Amino acid sequence: MNEYLDHLSANDNDIYDLLISGKQRLTVSVLRELLRDRGILCSAKDEREDICDYISMIPHGFHDIETIVDKREPPARRDKTTNIQFDSEITLDDIREAVEGYMTTIGPNEEVKHRISRDGGYVVKVEYDEFNHNRTKLLQRERNEAKIDFLVENGKTVVRLPATDKAKRVVQAIKECVEQRRKAPLTQEKVELAKLPTPELRSKFFTSLISTLPGFKLRNVMNLKVSSLRRSEESDEDLDIDLDTAESEARMEMFAVVHSMALSGQNLVQSKEYKELSQRGFYITHISWKSEQIENPPNLVQFEAGFEDKQNCLGFRYGVQGEFKYHKGSHRKGITPVEDKERARYFSLIEQTALNLKNELLAETEG
Repeated sequence: MNEYLDHLSANDNDIYDLLISGKQRLTVSVLRELLRDRGILCSAKDEREDICDYISMIPHGFHDIETIVDKREPPARRDKTTNIQFDSEITLDDIREAVEGYMTTIGPNEEVKHRISRDGGYVVKVEYDEFNHNRTKLLQRERNEAKIDFLVENGKTVVRLPATDKAKRVVQAIKECVEQRRKAPLTQEKVELAKLPTPELRSKFFTSLISTLPGFKLRNVMNLKVSSLRRSEESDEDLDIDLDTAESEARMEMFAVVHSMALSGQNLVQSKEYKELSQRGFYITHISWKSEQIENPPNLVQFEAGFEDKQNCLGFRYGVQGEFKYHKGSHRKGITPVEDKERARYFSLIEQTALNLKNELLAETEG
């Protein structure tokens, strides 16, 4: 019985772990505020560890713990985005019926809301619990939300979703429901580079993406990651260690070359250093960059794009990290969030550009 209750309650060690691990948000002043709310004053000379220890020994009810967790947790995360494109138009009725079919399968800790969006598409919001056992006991249950957009464009259906396993499972379940309703499979297309055999073509995908994004002019490359084709050729552990070191060095070399290209506008393929990196099997797997909007206002937008499976270039995901507003002849120093409407527009540009580039590069290999 005691073991069962231990799973339902928090002891002093659990509360102490919760407090001591949240140094960034649970500052000394916040901890003192928690005590003042209980009518307890502490000395200005008390160390943070001592205050955490004292608070953990005080009796706590459910709402007391909830208050600490709320103060301890950062704002909801924004996951990277991915998309799937179906080669046919899925009607709103089919989507609604499929979502309602999915709702009959969910558990008590999951909530689904769905509606027609203002632009004529369909929006599905899924709230669910996930457990992260690497965190302290009282923070292991995380409440997350996945917003999934169904957009009909040019006779095709684009599904935009967070690049999380949960969101992918939901979309897969909805897809299967639509297929059952239609009694026919849906043909889908994703941005994947597994069929591109050379490092040059894989890197070209990224350099073309950042330099040809419609309506934008490339200004700067912020960061990038690389991988090596040698990882798929060998599986020796010693080689993996050597490759980690080599990839770290290659990343810095590749960044210098691509960064120089962004500033000078030179053709990357003509670079001697770039050719050497490609010959050694290295290619870009993730990149973040800044581009200036050509139309007014010429805000500077920071993007990122990459592959979850860097070895096979599968699981394309992307994001808009924010923008630097243009003001009185220059860009502001601080980055600000992008409005949802603009974010959706930027996503659409990345999605279509990436898909076109993938098809063009595949055509090069077949030609």
